[in-house]
Amino acid sequence: MERGYLGLADDSLFIDKIQSAFKAADAKLLSNAYAFSQEKEGSGNPIGCKAAVLLFDQDADAATIAAALLAPLTWQNFTNIDHIRESFGSDLLTSLEDLQDAFQPSKSQRKSVHLLLASMGSTSRKAILYITFRLLALECAIDAFNPDARDMAQETLDLLVPIANHLSLGDLRRRLGDTCFQILAPQDYEALRKRVCPIQSEDDKCLNILLSGTKRLLAGNGIQGRVQGHTKSLHAIHRKMRRTGNSLERIMDRVGLRIILASVRECYTVLGLLHTHFKPIPGTFDDYIGLPKDNGYQSLHTCVYPVREISHKPIEFQIRTELMHLEAEHGTAAHWRYRSGEGAKLLDRQKTQWMEGLVLQHQESVSKEAFVERLHQQVFEDHLVVFGNGGRIVRLKENATLGDYLQIINMSFACDAAVKVNGRVVNRGGRLRNGDSIDVPGDGAAHAPVFSPEAAHDL
Repeated sequence: MERGYLGLADDSLFIDKIQSAFKAADAKLLSNAYAFSQEKEGSGNPIGCKAAVLLFDQDADAATIAAALLAPLTWQNFTNIDHIRESFGSDLLTSLEDLQDAFQPSKSQRKSVHLLLASMGSTSRKAILYITFRLLALECAIDAFNPDARDMAQETLDLLVPIANHLSLGDLRRRLGDTCFQILAPQDYEALRKRVCPIQSEDDKCLNILLSGTKRLLAGNGIQGRVQGHTKSLHAIHRKMRRTGNSLERIMDRVGLRIILASVRECYTVLGLLHTHFKPIPGTFDDYIGLPKDNGYQSLHTCVYPVREISHKPIEFQIRTELMHLEAEHGTAAHWRYRSGEGAKLLDRQKTQWMEGLVLQHQESVSKEAFVERLHQQVFEDHLVVFGNGGRIVRLKENATLGDYLQIINMSFACDAAVKVNGRVVNRGGRLRNGDSIDVPGDGAAHAPVFSPEAAHDL
C-alpha cells in the first residue's frame, strides 16, 4: 500500500488539516507524531494513517489520533515504548498497549475474552482505538483471504458492536455491523443489498422532496437548523427483519430525516410543528431527551404516516441538538475535544466504570455465550426505565430485578447494603417496575447532577 492513505500522501496537506482543526498545542502534537511515524517506518505508516484519518472523521481529539499513528510502530518493531515516552511523555502509553490484538480473534476462549475486556476497560480511549483497528482489520479481510476473518467478525458482533453502541460510536458501529455481516453471511448480504438498491432509489427521491418541505417548514416558522436524510445500515435492517419477523417493506424506520437544531427548546417546538403538519403514528414517539438512553443517546423520535403522492411508507423524524448529534455519531471519541476538561473526565470515568463492570460480569457468567446474551440485553433491550442515585437513568430489560440493576451500575459487590426501591428495602431478586426510584448506599452517582431538558438547553 502506498504511503499516506486517504489524504495523508502529502505531508503539507496533513499539516494543513490538523492546523485548521486543532489548537496550536494539539496541532504540534499531531505534527510531531506524524513526522515520528514517517521517520521510523521508511515506507510510510499505512495502518496508522488509516486509523488517524478514520478517527479524524470521528472528531477525535489529538491524543487519540496521535496514539493511532504511533501504536502500529510498536507492534511492528519500528520503535519501542521507551522511545515514545522520551519523545511524547507518558500520557499516551496506556492507550498504545495490546492494540495489535485487534487484528486477531480471541479464539472464543474465556481467558482471551477476559483479557480483551480487561485491556479495553483501562480507559475508554483504549476501547475506541481497539475498535478502530478492528474495523480496519475486518475491512481489509473482505478483500484478502484471511482464515481468521469469520472468527474475528463473530467476536466483533458479539462483543465490540455492543460496546461501540454503548460508547455512542454510531458511525463506527454501523460500519462494523455491515462489515461483519458481509464476512459472516456474504450471500445474505448481497441478496439484501440487491433488494435495497432499487428501493433506495425511490427512497432518495422521497427524501429529497421531504428535505425541501421540512426546510421550508422550519424557515416559515423562523427556525434555523440542519435537515439531513438518513438510512439504516444493511446489518441493522437484516437484524430488525430477523428480530421482528417483518419484511423489508414493513421496516418503518428504514429511512428518515434528522433535524439538528441549536437548543432543546427548539427540538420540542419542531416536534409540535411536525405533528401539526404531518399525521403522527400512535405509539411511535420516543423522548430520549427527557429520558436519555443508558449510553447517553438523546433525541426525539417520531414516525408519521405516508405523505400522499410523495411516500408509500411511514417516515421517521429524529430531532436533536448539535451536541446530541455529535454524541450520537461520534460519542466518546469526541468527548475530549468538545467537552470541558472536567466534563470529559466525568464521562470518561462513567464509560470506564461500565467497561470495568463488564469484566466482573464476564467473571460471573457461566459461559461466553451467557455473557454475550447478557451484554446484548443490556445494550440493545431497553423496555423499562428506572432512576438511581443523583438522577441516574438506567434502561433495563423487561422483568429485570434489582440484582440486574446493581450489576449494570457496577455495584453488585454491595450485597450487604440495604438498597431501597421507592423508599422500601428490597432484596436483590425483587422485580423492578417502570419509573422505580432506587437508592444504593455508596453509589457515586449520588453526587451527579440530575438531568433536565432545561439544563440541556445550555449545552
